[in-house]
Amino acid sequence: MEVVRFTLSDNDIETFIGRRQEAIREVKAAHPALWSVPLCSRREDGTWIDVWIYETKDAADAANADAENLPKFLAMAELLGNLEIEASEMPDGAVSPI
Repeated sequence: MEVVRFTLSDNDIETFIGRRQEAIREVKAAHPALWSVPLCSRREDGTWIDVWIYETKDAADAANADAENLPKFLAMAELLGNLEIEASEMPDGAVSPI
């Protein structure tokens, strides 16, 4: 799982939301081990959080290594400032449908 923290200009919010949807579809098509991108939210301090869940850390690493070949993902990423990515591994059984 990756928790992505970033800043975004108020003028770019609508553009970001549209590009994010395109980026998710593109990454999922190229990397089927992307399980879910369940939420993106703006925090009280104005920073944003986006959560990307992959089958394994290796799958996330492979998708990140392939970013230069994913133009829609890059178009989304170019809007992000102060980017921080926290990667973690979820133990088996930690993800459960509700």
